[in-house]
Amino acid sequence: MLFRNFKTFFIFFMISMFILFFSELNNFKESILSFTKYNKKESPNIVILTGGTNRIKDGLKIIKDFGKSEKSNYKVLVSGTGIGFTKNSLKNQLGTNFNPKIIQCCIDLDNVSKNTITNASETFKWTKKKDIKEFILITSNYHMPRAYLEFKNIMPNFEIHTYAITPKKHDIENWLNSYQTFGLVFTEYCKYIVASLRIKFFS
Repeated sequence: MLFRNFKTFFIFFMISMFILFFSELNNFKESILSFTKYNKKESPNIVILTGGTNRIKDGLKIIKDFGKSEKSNYKVLVSGTGIGFTKNSLKNQLGTNFNPKIIQCCIDLDNVSKNTITNASETFKWTKKKDIKEFILITSNYHMPRAYLEFKNIMPNFEIHTYAITPKKHDIENWLNSYQTFGLVFTEYCKYIVASLRIKFFS
């Protein structure tokens, strides 16, 4: 009898935990979709996190959206490019439609960062060097919750605007229609939980 009661309790507990986890996972999915594309012209400072498909190309479209002149005072950091990636590499990647003068004058490359934590720390060093306290953070929408968390942890007093890029291969809104998209959201949620706990207890 005691074993039967324990078994019933255990099954009920596991079902409850599954429902709770899935509910929180769905809330995380909604938070991904809540980030918008900030593109006000008065904020020319831009940080682009590499790692996702076409993040650099899609991120730098913001400059075209601004429609500023060649003499604009852009300060752009492309973070996590990897060793060996140069401005010539960037020029080739962007093609002839992007103004090469902006690449030379206004874009810095960070080849030190290996993950989101170092993205944030290297960006903080860059902001001190450039003497800025406000910038637009550009990354894929599924990565934005964790990226924003890490950046705000290191730079709590900064004005960080978000510019979330929608991945072409993943329809986050209809995440349950694709096991790959579900897996992406699930993995990011787990990483977000780990980051939150690390920041809460060890930061």
